[in-house]
Amino acid sequence: MGREEKFQASEQLVQRIRRQAKQEMRGVVSELLTQAVRERASGTVEDRHVVEDVQLKAVRDEGARVRAEVERVWAAKFKEANEAATEALKSAREDADRQLIEKVASVRAEGQRVLEAALEAARQEADRNLEARVNQVRRQAENIVASELATEPVEAFAPEEPGTGEVLGDVLGAVRRLNEASSLTEALDALGQTAVEHVSRAAVLTVQEDQVRGWSFVGFGDALERDARRVALAVGETGLIGRAVVAAASCEIGTDDEPSDDLRPPFAGLQPGAGALASPIRVGGQVMAVLYGDDQGETTHPAWRQALEILARHAGHCLEALTATRAAQLVRYENPDHT
Repeated sequence: MGREEKFQASEQLVQRIRRQAKQEMRGVVSELLTQAVRERASGTVEDRHVVEDVQLKAVRDEGARVRAEVERVWAAKFKEANEAATEALKSAREDADRQLIEKVASVRAEGQRVLEAALEAARQEADRNLEARVNQVRRQAENIVASELATEPVEAFAPEEPGTGEVLGDVLGAVRRLNEASSLTEALDALGQTAVEHVSRAAVLTVQEDQVRGWSFVGFGDALERDARRVALAVGETGLIGRAVVAAASCEIGTDDEPSDDLRPPFAGLQPGAGALASPIRVGGQVMAVLYGDDQGETTHPAWRQALEILARHAGHCLEALTATRAAQLVRYENPDHT
């Protein structure tokens, strides 16, 4: 083979090598470019992810902050609303309580007014009935006294006996004085003061359970008259006074009797030949007091026993009427709001 042919063949080989090398270079470059693009693309995605993560975190943080702020605001508003509602409820309750109190007070005042009007009407009616009853009792008592004075035994109030008219007048005067008494104290005091007009000595004693206590003494000396209440004895220790209490009837010692010591009142010092009388004063069927009198020391009218019995009986009627009046007053005035 000639030189020229060898040269051409060599040239062709070089060209072919160049082309192959160029192609291989292009492949390598293309592969490198592709890899670079891939690497670049991969880096961009990662950067984007990083950015997105940062942005997402920022968004989340902002959301959390906003949520916390919203919750704080709403909590404050809720607290404010709750306080306002509580205050409104308190005010409403106070208004309701005040209105209720006012209503109750109004109803109570109206009820009290109606009750007081009804009570006043009832009291007036009771007063009228009581006054009528007291007057009736007094009239009955006066009638009884007048009847007794008219029917007493002839030997007691004999027309020919000196002073009979005076005795009758004294008894009627005593009856009127007892009728004028406005309290138990006045009645008992009047009884003792009028009784001594008919006897030498007179005493009024009250009965309290099983004891007899002095109320007033006239003619027994200064000691007893100043301190009548020093006499406080068991019923069984008071002689004929105790018997009058137990029997609820008059008991007497005649001038011709010789009574045993247990029949003589221990405070009286009754002398032989003196007569004595104890007459019970009954109120509502119970013996509440005793009128005692004797003729020791002075001459008395023969009818003094009958006079004392009439006074004791009438005093019982008066005390009963006064007790009824006092009971009505207590019912009326002791507790007027709940009578």
